Amino acid sequence: MQTAVLWRATRAYSLPASVVPVLLGTVLAARGYGTDSGRFDLLSFLIVLLGAILAHIGANVLNDYFDFVKRIDTRPEHGSGVLTGGEMTAAQALKFAIVLFAGAGLCGLLLLRSHFATVAPLTTIGLGCAVFYSAVLKRYGFGDVLIIIAFGLGLTLGAFGVQTGALSLRALLLIALYSLPICLLVDAILHANNLRDARDDRTAHVRTLATVLSPRAGQLWQRFLLFGPLLFVIAGVAFGLLPNWSLGTIAAFPFLLRAARSGSVEGTAQAHLVFGVLYTVSFLFRPVFL
Repeated sequence: MQTAVLWRATRAYSLPASVVPVLLGTVLAARGYGTDSGRFDLLSFLIVLLGAILAHIGANVLNDYFDFVKRIDTRPEHGSGVLTGGEMTAAQALKFAIVLFAGAGLCGLLLLRSHFATVAPLTTIGLGCAVFYSAVLKRYGFGDVLIIIAFGLGLTLGAFGVQTGALSLRALLLIALYSLPICLLVDAILHANNLRDARDDRTAHVRTLATVLSPRAGQLWQRFLLFGPLLFVIAGVAFGLLPNWSLGTIAAFPFLLRAARSGSVEGTAQAHLVFGVLYTVSFLFRPVFL
């Protein structure tokens, strides 16, 4: 199997969806948000980041596998294109997904002993979302909820909890609040994909927001997912919930606008990355509130 084929099978352009929340959760822990003091362990961060990436691309490959064997993806442009284009067999894709999930599981085991209360439930939930969404739940419109739980919220909480060692109720609520714009943008990546595939999904009786909503409503929802994070930041700074530095995310506006106009999945992932990095960096500086 050629490396280039394996790389395309991972749909690596979507990796901001897993990288950004890990960065955000780690930075919030390092700066002491929701805790008495900041905490940062480089090795734990790298293990969480690697595990998140492996789980993410494993979920992408597994989703391609199920969509292909269920005849949801039938044309070369569907999914990553390696299965529908005949560059990889379904059996090879399944084996590749298992290897990726095994790598992610190993990362979880390395952290399990010292961070059981955080790693065990969040890993179980994340794995369940990845497997059951692709295998069963995709047809019933659960994609948006599951990706927000697994990526936007789950990875942020996981990265934070591994650094701090525990998740108090106060910290959980605070991190959930701060992860909201990342949740919206990760859903924007999925919704852009679903808008592109809406006609074929309707034919295959797959239920997504893009198939349930009218084309106009679907586009309006996508604009909310893209520009809602900026509105959240502006309101958060105005009410003293976010540091003033977070206004730097306004620099991501051209990328968000380009994604809204093009509808590109890759462009949406890029906008997520730019906004997410600017948003995360804003917590690195000394917190300054209005």
